[in-house]
Amino acid sequence: MMFEQTSRGFLHQRAANIARQWHYASWWNLLILLPWVLGIVFCVYQWRLDRAIAQREQITQGTVTSHEPQNHDRYGYAFMVGGKPYTGWETPKADELEIGKSVTVYYDPADPSQNALTEFDERGLASLGLVPMMTMGIAGLALFIFIRRRNYAGVPAHHPAG
Repeated sequence: MMFEQTSRGFLHQRAANIARQWHYASWWNLLILLPWVLGIVFCVYQWRLDRAIAQREQITQGTVTSHEPQNHDRYGYAFMVGGKPYTGWETPKADELEIGKSVTVYYDPADPSQNALTEFDERGLASLGLVPMMTMGIAGLALFIFIRRRNYAGVPAHHPAG
């Protein structure tokens, strides 16, 4: 009984501290967004890599060699470049593949181990898919903190007469 009251009091105090922190939001709260910022950096980096490969990509024919439905429904494929065998994996978006089917493989002639069943331009654009949402989230939280700090500093936000 005593433990319940103590733990309830502790949880209530902790919740009050968190609410107070957000009421008087600090710029340190932006650290919450660090994973989003790193996500944007990674997505843009991947887009730039794919865009560079897209400018020099080559195509060849390959064959679907395996299917792993339990692993994101991905397909394995094999192809040859300059007499040397290469393999790759991809989860197709629309086309249903089957083992033994001939497929077009897009590859980097500088490094054929960089390959896909999708053009690198399209892959690059797909890597940018979440960037607008993450950017809006970062801007939204920064605006929220700015407004909270402004109100805390004694500059009231405009409230319409009611």
